[in-house]
Amino acid sequence: MKKINIGIIGLGTIGTGVYKILKERRGEIKKRYNIEININKCCDISTAIKKQLKIPSDVFTKDFYEVTNSSDIDLVIELIGGTKVAYEISKETLKNKKHLVTANKALLAYHGKELKKLSIKNNVNICYEASVGGGIPIISSIKDSILVNKINSFWGILNGTCNYILTLMSKGIDFKKALHMAQKEGFAEADPTLDINGKDTAHKVSVLCQTCFDLNLDIDQIYTQGIENISSYDIDVANNLGYEIKLLGISRIINKKLDSRVHPTLISKKNPLSNVKNEFNAVLINSNNLGPYMGYGYGAGMLPTATAIVSDIIRASNLNLDNNFSKDGVKIELKKFEDIKSKFYLRIMIKDAPGNLGKVTSILGKFRINIDKVIQNKKALKSRTIPVIILTKSLELKTLNKALKDITKKKLIQKESLIIPVEDLV
Repeated sequence: MKKINIGIIGLGTIGTGVYKILKERRGEIKKRYNIEININKCCDISTAIKKQLKIPSDVFTKDFYEVTNSSDIDLVIELIGGTKVAYEISKETLKNKKHLVTANKALLAYHGKELKKLSIKNNVNICYEASVGGGIPIISSIKDSILVNKINSFWGILNGTCNYILTLMSKGIDFKKALHMAQKEGFAEADPTLDINGKDTAHKVSVLCQTCFDLNLDIDQIYTQGIENISSYDIDVANNLGYEIKLLGISRIINKKLDSRVHPTLISKKNPLSNVKNEFNAVLINSNNLGPYMGYGYGAGMLPTATAIVSDIIRASNLNLDNNFSKDGVKIELKKFEDIKSKFYLRIMIKDAPGNLGKVTSILGKFRINIDKVIQNKKALKSRTIPVIILTKSLELKTLNKALKDITKKKLIQKESLIIPVEDLV
């Protein structure tokens, strides 16, 4: 029987879930996997959790070095979040030749390259299933798939907060009220900035790029746009056109260039991602042998995330080196966001005056932008501007931006325009 001694650093919501699962399921894990998991150390800055979980005094500590430097520990679980202290914990863990399990997508997005090198040097694993998609076993699925498949692309609904808000907005609830409801239900933080501005999704895209393509992608290289400017009106119009609006993380390799971005996207209702509602996450992956396949489940929460972490403990304990990446990662040219070619959903606020819409479409024609549909609703807003929706045929974004610059210069529109790519996801 294989024995593994672990240390847990961070006993918040997720850490508590891990501790409880290991205590409750220890016997079943032992029976099923022939592994005896012992919790040797638990570390947290709060002593209240020690009492709550009834952790023995000789097991509990406030000093994470007692965990990372202990000769009696084989694997460390980092669950404190953030990047500064978590980075120090992770470095010390790997330097001391211990396996590392983490749910920290920001840590991996900013320091993944260095931590990978350390893990390879010291012949230990970094397991991070819970960093993307909560309880969806997407990372392990990708790692297994890579053995016999070349992954070409992925599209992901990777933030439960945004997906929950957009689901509420599809029912006619405005953004501010939907955000408040998400906070009340516990699906959004008191400060939801990292969720709604798309940064949380970008962190997860970076982790997926590391796993799918062996790319060490700088987080600042991923074009990122959040959902703050999406209105219920946009969602209603999209719905009538046969689309759903989702915040997607997208990465694909086209002609040896990487197209990697995060933004609201119109997707057809025929696409399986369109049916992912509320706080659920999903990742759609396309590979050369399998074609498209999708992972779906809760994107967050104590037990789904804790379950993924416990699975990683078993994986790290029961397998040989689980790193599927090279030391330095693959180098690849990045495709600029303005160079992407797509259909676009364009919302502009045209001044309510005779002939203005005609002038706008004339300028679009000058730039050879073909229009699929035009929708205007004079009742949408009680003002002197009219929201006009233009659905374009496929073109490069930079061409559309040039046309909008010309339209703005001629003072035909007010307020900032909204541009949303339309993705076929094939």
